[in-house]
Amino acid sequence: MDFIKKERIYIWMLIFILGISLLNIGHSRKKELADKRSISSMTFQDMGVTEEKIKLFFESEKPGAVLFKYGLFAGVFMLLAGVAMNLFFLLGKKKMEPTRAKARGSLGGILSGHYLSAALRPRFCGRECIIPEKVPDKISVSWGIADVLRAVIIVVFSGYMLGALTSAASKLFHFNIDPNLGMILGTFFIDVIAGIVIFYFVLVKYREKLSRLGIASAGFYKNVLSGITAYVFILPILISVLILSMLFLNSIGYKFQAQPVFDMFLEEKRSNVILFLTIFVSILGPIIEEIFFRGFLYSAVRKRFGVLSGVLLSAALFSMLHTNIAGFAPIMILGILMAFLYETTGSLIAPMAVHILHNSIIVGFVFFIKELIR
Repeated sequence: MDFIKKERIYIWMLIFILGISLLNIGHSRKKELADKRSISSMTFQDMGVTEEKIKLFFESEKPGAVLFKYGLFAGVFMLLAGVAMNLFFLLGKKKMEPTRAKARGSLGGILSGHYLSAALRPRFCGRECIIPEKVPDKISVSWGIADVLRAVIIVVFSGYMLGALTSAASKLFHFNIDPNLGMILGTFFIDVIAGIVIFYFVLVKYREKLSRLGIASAGFYKNVLSGITAYVFILPILISVLILSMLFLNSIGYKFQAQPVFDMFLEEKRSNVILFLTIFVSILGPIIEEIFFRGFLYSAVRKRFGVLSGVLLSAALFSMLHTNIAGFAPIMILGILMAFLYETTGSLIAPMAVHILHNSIIVGFVFFIKELIR
């Protein structure tokens, strides 16, 4: 009874969320059947993207074609560098320092920079240019898993309330919100609410500093370099796992689901909306997600169950949030990488760099497809 009395606000919000979710199940299924096939669920052939069309696009003198040529060159360079780094790790060297010999074969050693830095570093730059010699000691945070659950309930409840208020206002004042713009703004405001809720728990309720969330300017450039290097290392693995996942799903006849964000990019024609969506998906979204998944969630799970459980659980939930079966495995691998970077650097800057770089590459690829299907 004491628990119910203490947590009654959260219990009422949870009941509201479950009730609305149950009511929406049937409506969502009917809408799904009625909706036309989205662009993001189509194959390249269905979109009209052919090898000849790609060739003609790159041979043109359009500014977009020139930009994508440089982007393709940079992507190939990153992929080859990643392959080289992986080969360096697998083959190793006969003469290795004792610390690196000890680190070889352990996931922590790989991701903490023993091999990442060695593979790409200039001769005049040692390991300390990328990862600090001494990994910062982790002090147990004040918040726990219960606080994470409370924060999630508040954010989801706020999202439902925002949707209800928007719907009521549109009927009351007789205006219609464009679906794409509504989804973008709704997601943006939910992310803002999530950030406010997290900062409330950390800064107000527990009177902690932002540094306890991994938000600090110390070693900023070093951590950015660490994140970029780690992403280059993991890129060939991500691509390989994605290809294998898609081949497997194709072999069992799985029909790929629509990705609303991709559809918005491909269908939207207003430049200001596209610009806002690009900034949100490439920069703002990754920053908020890293604050929640690595700074807030991972720290709480690590406090209760340890590093390994924290890494795996935060990565699994991060992947599930993206509701993409084809990308579940590579996204989870990416989540594991970002959690290990946070663990080894003690800063969210490195995982944020990985997340921003990854999302920017995806957005660039979507823009490339948009150019081809015009």
